[in-house]
Amino acid sequence: MNMGNCYVGIDIGKTNMRFAVSGLEPELKYYSKRTYLRDTPDYLFQQIFKGIQEAVEVAGYHKKDIKGIGIGVPAVVNRQSGSIVWGPDWDFLSGVSITKPIADFFNVPVVADVDTVMAAWGEQWAGYGQTCDRFAMLTWGTGVGAAIIINGEVAENPDNLFAEFGHSTVSDDDWPCKCGSVGCVDTMVCGGGIARHGYLAVIQGQQTLLKDLCGNDPLKITSHMVFEAANKGDKVALSILERIAVLLGRLCANVVHTIQPKKIVIVGGLAERSQFVLETINRTMSSRCWLIFKGLTECEVVASKLTDTAGVLGAIYKVQKIVAKKNENRSEESQRVAGRR
Repeated sequence: MNMGNCYVGIDIGKTNMRFAVSGLEPELKYYSKRTYLRDTPDYLFQQIFKGIQEAVEVAGYHKKDIKGIGIGVPAVVNRQSGSIVWGPDWDFLSGVSITKPIADFFNVPVVADVDTVMAAWGEQWAGYGQTCDRFAMLTWGTGVGAAIIINGEVAENPDNLFAEFGHSTVSDDDWPCKCGSVGCVDTMVCGGGIARHGYLAVIQGQQTLLKDLCGNDPLKITSHMVFEAANKGDKVALSILERIAVLLGRLCANVVHTIQPKKIVIVGGLAERSQFVLETINRTMSSRCWLIFKGLTECEVVASKLTDTAGVLGAIYKVQKIVAKKNENRSEESQRVAGRR
């Protein structure tokens, strides 16, 4: 049985929930990933309650040891109330506070934010932020998210907003995006976008292993099939990933022009496959950014070493900061009261 306090981090994605437990250091005592169902708010909370209780118990703590819970969600969150403002897959929670029921159930501080912001706090606490105080982060998976870290602090913009590089336009393609616009890099290079590139290659009659991998049904092509074909040397799949890398490289050049980060860190579900794209991303970024090719700044695009734990680590770190601030405020108030006596 562990002794002392613990913090819980939750990272909710499109199809999976991740739960983690740690103390004050970025060393996870527990980590799990499980599928969940979007049904009703009540059913979602029941799944969250069960996941937290199991995580704490397996990590060797009691419910009373929990000092705070952080949650990352794929939606815009009101940072004060914890209510869901907007999310393409979270309409069923629109206007519902995701923090209040959990805070009431466990009687601890609970904080929620968009998943990209939480992942950035994780990278700052446990990843490249340990040696780099100015970097940008791209989440690459079912979508493309972003965050900015300057002087060791993650930028959390007014009105509950955050950096949104993924909805930049870096090509003339007019693919519709879930945000309501067209041609966003998000829809071109995310998991679904990679699958669509594969689909188009097959229906256009290109000679590719993808035809066999999908059982001659182009609608069944996934991003994983494209990477599998590329790993086997398939020229069509490799050309798709080259195209993806060029688009991401253009995006990264824009990021360097804007904030001059020392690094751009790729995290998310596809980060572990970034060996296929990193060289081209860096080459494209360097050739497209005059600040780099004129020697005025340097930047390198790298893959996170946190695999898919960045989100839960960041959720834990952010709630730790909030708990520490509350304790500091209470201490200052106690000193003021004592001084008036």
